[in-house]
Amino acid sequence: MENLIPVNYDAEQPTVSARDLHGALGVSKRFSAWFEVNSQGFAENEDFTSVLVSTEVQNNGGVQIRDLHDYKLSVDMAKHICLMSRTEKGKLIRQYFIDLEKAWNTPEQVFARALK
Repeated sequence: MENLIPVNYDAEQPTVSARDLHGALGVSKRFSAWFEVNSQGFAENEDFTSVLVSTEVQNNGGVQIRDLHDYKLSVDMAKHICLMSRTEKGKLIRQYFIDLEKAWNTPEQVFARALK
């Protein structure tokens, strides 16, 4: 299975970076405006969580660390956003999430997580 977008399995439930999803979908709209529109109808701290991420930016020949606003999305929310995008890329990424979820819920994976 091709790795289309990184999925974080550190949490109780898998999550996806909203910035990564925004980039993978090839959205031209500014991230903050895109997220404001696409997060309507979803509940903060249930469907998504606000986080700060550090990134390096070039600044006058040097490198500067900058904090950016991002969101950890539940895979279900990410699938809904992909569906709402109504693009071939959105369909492809949504199917990728569905396949990952099936693999996550196999008896072997559930048992392995229980042993941890």
